[in-house]
Amino acid sequence: MLALVSAFGAMREEIAPDGTVAAAVVSPQAAYFLRGLAAYLRTGHAILDNWERAGADAGPYSGNQVLAGPQFLYLSESRRLALDADAVPLREVNIVQVVVKTRRGRGAGAQYLLQYDERARQYQLPGGHVRTTDADHWATAIRELEEELAGYTYRPDRDVLTRLGVIDAVQPSRTHGAVTGYRVTFFHLKTDRDRLLLGPGAHWAGEEQLLDPDFRIGRAGLNVTALARLHATLPGGLGGLPWSHPGSLRRPVRQVISDRPWEAAGLAVGVIGLVVSLIPLFL
Repeated sequence: MLALVSAFGAMREEIAPDGTVAAAVVSPQAAYFLRGLAAYLRTGHAILDNWERAGADAGPYSGNQVLAGPQFLYLSESRRLALDADAVPLREVNIVQVVVKTRRGRGAGAQYLLQYDERARQYQLPGGHVRTTDADHWATAIRELEEELAGYTYRPDRDVLTRLGVIDAVQPSRTHGAVTGYRVTFFHLKTDRDRLLLGPGAHWAGEEQLLDPDFRIGRAGLNVTALARLHATLPGGLGGLPWSHPGSLRRPVRQVISDRPWEAAGLAVGVIGLVVSLIPLFL
């Protein structure tokens, strides 16, 4: 029990005048913490709750969020990794991600496709976990593209998936909270289709934004730690990769409206107002 409480930083060992080792609280606040912990034990109440909740936020936090089990786990695991760069991961996962690179407009710089992960509350490249039912990583990449690109079906005569490399990264999982060892296999998509339709949650980011750890899309950050390391291994970096397609990447109007209902409603109201204001000019 003393060792467990010491993990919270509330107690330390001291040498008594007679030479014996004693445990002491580090401050009055630490003593209050221990007394409060004892009160929880007496009443049978739990300090943390909502362990079934998946996903953790990057902050700022409300009191309820901090005392949600997975959120507390994410914060404590982030600190464990910050204190020990060689911290042992609690889980290991295999991931596949696909780089989709385009030029959005004549003379524009390269843009890379990101997809919003609802559970992790982050943007990342299209892709996901390797499933036991996937024949190999290449099959995982195809499955994820078909799930995340609207109406997309992989065709070997039109689509080429090139393996770029494998990157290992250790970081706290925003979904599970635990320090996780990720093995990420990257592919690059090249297609001769005139266009690809994007699903909801798609977003474009430039190379500079991808490599900026502080870049945000709204309140959401980017999960691109492994991608940044891949960039350092590629000849010419991400900029040296060929374009993924010759045409345009866009979302169907229905999905745009579903993804941004308030913006679509505002646009519709503006158009109707413009039409109404022009009617008297033709009467």
